Formats: sequence, C-alpha cells, structure tokens
Amino acid sequence: MSLLSPFASACLAIGLALSTPAALAQDKPPADTAADAPSAAQPSIPEPSSSARALFSRSKDGIVQVRVLLASAGEQSSLGSGFLVRDDGAEGAWVVTNYHVVSALAIDPQKYRIELRGSNQRVARARLVALDVVHDLAVLRTEPEASNTATAWQVLTLRDAPLVQGSKVFSLGNPLELGFLISEGIYNGSVESRIYEQMLFSGALNSGMSGGPAIDDNGQVVGVNVATRRDGEQLSFLVPKRYALELLQTAWRGGGGARTEWRSEIARQLLAHQRFVAGKLLDPSAGASGAGAQAGFSSQVLSGRPVPTLDGNLTKCWASGMDGERLRYQRDRLDCDLQSELFVRGNLHTGSLSIGHTLLRNDRLATPQFIALGAHGNPGWRGVGQGTGELTRAECQDDYVQTASHVYRVAICARAYRKFEGVYDYSVQATQVDDARERLSSHIDLRGFSFDNAQRLGRMFLERLQ
Repeated sequence: MSLLSPFASACLAIGLALSTPAALAQDKPPADTAADAPSAAQPSIPEPSSSARALFSRSKDGIVQVRVLLASAGEQSSLGSGFLVRDDGAEGAWVVTNYHVVSALAIDPQKYRIELRGSNQRVARARLVALDVVHDLAVLRTEPEASNTATAWQVLTLRDAPLVQGSKVFSLGNPLELGFLISEGIYNGSVESRIYEQMLFSGALNSGMSGGPAIDDNGQVVGVNVATRRDGEQLSFLVPKRYALELLQTAWRGGGGARTEWRSEIARQLLAHQRFVAGKLLDPSAGASGAGAQAGFSSQVLSGRPVPTLDGNLTKCWASGMDGERLRYQRDRLDCDLQSELFVRGNLHTGSLSIGHTLLRNDRLATPQFIALGAHGNPGWRGVGQGTGELTRAECQDDYVQTASHVYRVAICARAYRKFEGVYDYSVQATQVDDARERLSSHIDLRGFSFDNAQRLGRMFLERLQ
C-alpha cells in the first residue's frame, strides 16, 4: 500500500490520470432500444365548470395530439399534445410542444416521424425545427400542403401581461388517447426549488397532455404543460410561455427549414446547462437565476464527523440512522442532491449532482466482519461495468491517500455519452480504511458534466473531505 501526501495533491494526481477523455468516447454504440411507454396509472380529472367547457369549445381547434411514430412500422412510439401559434398557409403552421414528447426523433430522426391530429380529426405530418432541452420545449412545423385550398389552422395567442398568483388557469391536451379535454386549476406562483423557472399549477395533468397549452380565462396561453407529481394531489408544473416565445423566435429566424441531425445541438445545450450548474457551486457569488435559485458546497456534522454537503434552496438532503440491541454496529447516512436534472430520452436523465456519506461504527463485530461491511467489490462509482446504448464503459483509477487524520482509498471513475460529444458522468468515492472501529465512506456523483468541470468539482469535494 502506498500512502500519498498531501491529500489534495494526491487526489489531483488521480484525477489527471483520467485526463484523456477522448478515449472514453471511442466505443461503438450498439443498436438503440425503443423508447419507454408512458405509465398508465393516472389520477382522475375533475369535471370542468360550465365556463371552462365554454372556453374549451372556443380553443380546442388550436390544440393537436402529437404522435411520434416508428417509421418502419407506422405505429406510435410516444404521444403528447401541442398547440398552434402561427399559420403560414401552404408553407406550414407552427406548433409548440415538449421536448420529451419528441426526444426519440430528435436523437434518431431517421427512425421516427411526427404526425399531428387535431380535435376535428385533421391529420398532418410535421418536422422538428427547434428544441430546448433545458426548459423541455420543442417547435414543430407542419409539412407544406400540396394544395393552396387547405383549411386554415386555429392558432392560440400568447399572453403579454404577467399572470397574477391565484388566477384561474386551464390546461388542455389529449391524455391517454381518450380525447381532447380541459383541466381547471389555479396558478400558485413559481416553484421555489427549480434551477429554472417553472409555474406551479394546482390542476390535474395526465400522460398525453405534455406539451399542451395552459390558458387564462381569455383563452391566451400562459404556459406549457410539462409534468406532475404522482405522489401528490393535483401538483403540476408548467413551463412559462416566455421560454416558448424565445424558442419560437429562434425557429422563426431560422426559417423552419428541415434539419436531419440534432445530437450536436442537444450536446451544446447539455454542456451549457452543466456550466450553469458548476458555476453555482464553484462560484456561488456569481448570482442566481431569475427564480432565485441558490446552491453551493457546505459542511455538516454526521455523528461527530464533519463532512462536505450541499446547501441552498436547490438542494435536498436526507439523513437516516440504524442501531438497536439486536445490531452489533451503527450506521448513519447523509445524502444530498442538487435539483438540476434534465430529461434527455427514455430513462436517461443528466445534469445532476449528488453527495453521500455513510458512517459505520463497530460495537460488537469481529474486525473481519466489520471490514466486510459495505464492501461493494470495485471501489468507486456504481456505474462501473459494461457500457450501455447511451454510455461507454467506465474507466477508473484508485489509490490510497493519507490525510492529516485518516487513510482513504480514493477511486475516480468516468464514462462518456456515446451520442453527445463532450458530456461525461464522473464519480469520486473515498473510503476510510485505517480504523477497525469506524469507517466513513463518501462519494460525489456528477452526471452530464464536461470533463474539466467534473474534475474541478471532484477536487473541491476531496479538499473539503479533510
């Protein structure tokens, strides 16, 4: 066993051993699997009021069902909703929806196509012309009509004035292919624990309503349906309409032309997101987003041991302890997560950071039994092993490190995203190995970061672990 000193320098050396990230991205990606189907477990939607029904009657022709079809089979792969904001006649109409509704097509455009279905059963093909992964938005444009006599689409207007908290809001969409409907609720202001602004809507949203419009009592769009909490009662979320307007303006400037490749644009947006997240942690004084979101490193005490954690309204921490007469050891655990995760596709979420500590104290176990507790085989990142369709196989380096008070085995692992150049998962784990009565095991996991920022955050974590 080699003991390296000082601690920060040793950890820096381990990090630099992984400083050739290009090698991680050379694996050949295997064939993709189909996107996951949405869950069918949904809450019921209350019966709308008479005023809501009247509003729905006036607005329903401005919404569409968005169907992403597997081109080789002509059958649906994912479903959502959308709404029309401009009609250029034979050149095509413009539609807003969620990015997650069309994510499969954005990543593999040659495999999928988009079909729109209106409340009047009108069917049209559409193409993706702009996307915003960070705010979960996309802009579609209907394919040009062969005839100049095609019926005009009804379009919805985006509201100019800000919405007052407590105002009624009405969400429209087509849930579970059951038909177009309206859900009535209340706007409750901005969500406090989001890195980017979202609106809190106390109304029901079901799968299939994603991307549909949320309108005021005049029928003007105030937000875009995006998500709901399954563990709550009518706790739903809307993307503010200003983000949709910004994306529309980008799409209009681009002319709405066809594009056959979106992965580089997705990677660019993911890297912009991780720069924003890393900036909050590396330089908390740089300021917050418009929603007042704050995050940074902090310190807490876990059963008498100081440990690095996360602080700010973007972070959530949980603690648990286990002891008792029947147990021969004690285990205290502390986990903190930064609420910054982005959806990419299927089960792939990225842009997040988590820190965890487990402190074991031996009461009556024999030393070999205590040493075996918490042994996970390969030290370090839990993602070690074979690569997947989305990620390469992890590469790891580990060594023993002497601090002022303890000896740790430190492991650093990284893996690359196959389809998004410059994006990596990165993990640092440090496990105390010099005490038969007490062991602290700590880790930081970063998903979807640049290699440089991941190393910087990993080093900061290790320095604070002392």
